Amino acid sequence: MEDPRTRLLSETARRLDEPGVAAELLTVACQRAGVRLLDHHRRSVHRRGGRSVSHVFEARIQTADERRAVLLVAHADARGLPDGAFVLEHGDARIAVWRFPNDPYLPGLPSAIDTGRVRELLDRLGAPSGALRLRTRAYRPSRRAVVEITVADNASSRRVLYLKVLSGNRATALADRHRQLVDHVPVPRVIGVADGQGIVALEALPGRTLREAATEGAAVAEPAALLELSRRLQASGLVSDRSPRVFADPGRHVDLLCELAPEAARTVRHVADEATRVDGPVGVVHGDLHTGQILVDDGAIVGLLDIDGAGDGLLAHDAGRLVAYLQVLGELRPDAKERVEAYAAEIADVYRPEVGR
Repeated sequence: MEDPRTRLLSETARRLDEPGVAAELLTVACQRAGVRLLDHHRRSVHRRGGRSVSHVFEARIQTADERRAVLLVAHADARGLPDGAFVLEHGDARIAVWRFPNDPYLPGLPSAIDTGRVRELLDRLGAPSGALRLRTRAYRPSRRAVVEITVADNASSRRVLYLKVLSGNRATALADRHRQLVDHVPVPRVIGVADGQGIVALEALPGRTLREAATEGAAVAEPAALLELSRRLQASGLVSDRSPRVFADPGRHVDLLCELAPEAARTVRHVADEATRVDGPVGVVHGDLHTGQILVDDGAIVGLLDIDGAGDGLLAHDAGRLVAYLQVLGELRPDAKERVEAYAAEIADVYRPEVGR
């Protein structure tokens, strides 16, 4: 029997898909904040099957003095909403609405994008002086954000670090994973942790993503070097509370995919059934290995990013995800399709003896 909370979340997600409902919620939220909503459009939807759904809107608001462009978020959560969240009710649904960066799940985010507070942090760390440029590189409502920090002087500008802002008490655990792995694989060095705010400060690494190199025709990592990276991870001895096998479970997303693409439901279920049969020895894996997580410089691997989910899992899941992302990249970038699909096939050939067919 379906959990009533999950059923209510599904119904709420459907309501948020209706333009009129979203407009009503955002209008009321803005009125309560003392501003007027001028216009809005949906920028992205973030769904976690059975757990939460977030809609991010680009909007313009009118304050007493000016018009401003802002990001607004409408979020529903089967686990309940945090204390301090601004909550609106629509029928029996409870929906939190906030303006970026005031995410109630990420209390450290306002500090991480405040130039003055970041400058204080850099001064304590002994970073070079100069004008700061902050750029939010990733934002997943209620879950995490990544802020890139660049210092500019009269002659040049350079990245100095990234701030990763996390929900709950995950910052210290993530910093510990980085410290365990830094001598084994090229993960960013931890510069500092503000656990109370959920912020981890990480060094900026050189290079470009493997995705960029593959699509732009630059030198990519040799498939054997990628396999060696996986072997070094497995030999690292990482102790982690994360479970990559749960993250990789295809069953987590079947119902959502079938809802979004009902014409493909039969194929989706068949593929998921086949994928659940993947097995093998358990060892340390990245947990979300793909071409955006690997940095290369002239073909050499110089960085491994986003180890949030690293732990004991199946190498086949890391290898399969790496190959699949390249195949999808070929669909998204027709100009690079032949090149990236050939590269994906070479990677599959290298991993196959390790993980099976």
